[in-house]
Amino acid sequence: MTFRQRLALSFAATVLAAVFAAALVVSVPAQVGANLPFVTGVTVQNSVTTIVAANPSRRGLKICNVGATNDVWIAPVNTSGTTVAPAALGAGSFLLSRSSAAGANVVVNCLNTPADVTGGSATTPTVVTAGFAGITNAATSPVTVWEY
Repeated sequence: MTFRQRLALSFAATVLAAVFAAALVVSVPAQVGANLPFVTGVTVQNSVTTIVAANPSRRGLKICNVGATNDVWIAPVNTSGTTVAPAALGAGSFLLSRSSAAGANVVVNCLNTPADVTGGSATTPTVVTAGFAGITNAATSPVTVWEY
């Protein structure tokens, strides 16, 4: 093998190694093809309403009660697909206050996961990919969902 052939082979091997290393470093986004969140509007009823379905590729989720009149309680759907029944003032539910309640020092009208939900255990892990259901205290309330 000539010096020129060895040089060409060495160069090709170096380029191949660099491409392989770059491929290992680059991560694929969870929401394939989307650089921005998926945004959905849902009208939550005063009976259990599906807000967002489970999504195994979800990296983050934000659910906000944008209504000015009614509070919304939300609860996750467990991994077997069974909804933890959300209930007004019920155990296991997150309260999303009506937006007009901010003046009354009630300012929790959004749930941001994974930031707002931490911990979990082996039996009840905190999973950002879970679905959520909701219920209002009366009538209906608009809810906005951002999936990242």
